[in-house]
Order: sequence, then structure tokens, then C-alpha cells
Amino acid sequence: MGANISHSENTEAITVPYPAFHSQVRSNYGFVDVRGRPELVGEITESLNSAKFEVFLKRLASTSAPIFSVGCDLGTHCDLSLDKHLREIAGGYLQVVSSWYTKVRPEHWARLFNSVKHHVEQVVATDHWKVNFELAPVQVNLDGYNNLTGSVKIDFFACAPSRKKALNSRERLIEAIDQGLSDDAITSSFEGSGIRPA
Repeated sequence: MGANISHSENTEAITVPYPAFHSQVRSNYGFVDVRGRPELVGEITESLNSAKFEVFLKRLASTSAPIFSVGCDLGTHCDLSLDKHLREIAGGYLQVVSSWYTKVRPEHWARLFNSVKHHVEQVVATDHWKVNFELAPVQVNLDGYNNLTGSVKIDFFACAPSRKKALNSRERLIEAIDQGLSDDAITSSFEGSGIRPA
């Protein structure tokens, strides 16, 4: 048991905001701008499926949060290629952008990755978690800003012998990532970018 934590880069950019789209494989209900309006988090379907994710998204929606969510998803599946005690998987992703679009550089995100990695490794206990931090560009069309900026997409998975245990483990993993992405940790990681805490 433990945490397998990695990082990667992607050059393909999404555009924010984006409309809803649905397919046979997945559904996305479109970008919901909840910045400064945590009461709107209930309109994000994924928040209804996880109490810890709802808490996480509401915190990011607060006016003082140094980062905000531009996309998320939750799901479960069974991977028969894995050992029996790891086949049931509950996971998801959260993609975040800095509130200071032009000031946060890849090295600042790297420091934040290391901070979150350290915290998750400290609290994993007997769970089996996989987390990947992917640095990717985002075309942001918000607040009069119409340009590319950096983002981090956090893919997270909890593996267990049953679906129920996987879902419970995912709740603990989401809480660990939320704690690792505290406002203090973000501000400390972004130090030198020219930002000022709210």
C-alpha cells in the first residue's frame, strides 16, 4: 500500500469557458464559474457524488482562494488486469488555474506539486493511491483576459478490493489533496511570482 505520485506535461490546451457535451463514453455539463459564489458548487454534478469533493470545490470557490477550478470529473471502474485487492478503482480529476493568470510559472507549479506530494505521502496510511499532476496550457477567456495561461490537471485514483472501499478511500484521497493545496501552501509555492495574498 502507499501513494504512487507522478507528474507529466501536455501541450494541448482546452478553452475556458466551454459548453456542455455528451457522448457514449462520458458527459460534461460545461464550465460553471463559481468563483466567489460557493453556493453554486451544487450545480456541479460531481459535487453531488462526493462530500469531500464538495467541500474542496467550495473552498476553491471562496474569494480568497489563490487558484480556481476549470474542470473536474469523478468515476469508478474495474480493472481486471490488476491484483484482486486493487481491481476496484474510484477516481477523478481536478484542473486548476492560478487566479494570477500571467504571474505563475512552471517552476511555481513544480514547487506546489512537491508540497502536495509530501503531504499525500504522509497521510496515505493503508490506502493505495495513484496521483498524477499534469502541467498543461489553458486558453482563458475570462475577466477580460483572452490568452493562454498555465494549469495543473490532477488525476487521482484510489484502488481497493471492493467498490465501497474504493469510494471511501477516494474520499480520504480528495481530503488529502485538498489539505495539500491549502492557501498557505499555494502562496508559499508561488512566492517570487509577484503575487500578493488576498
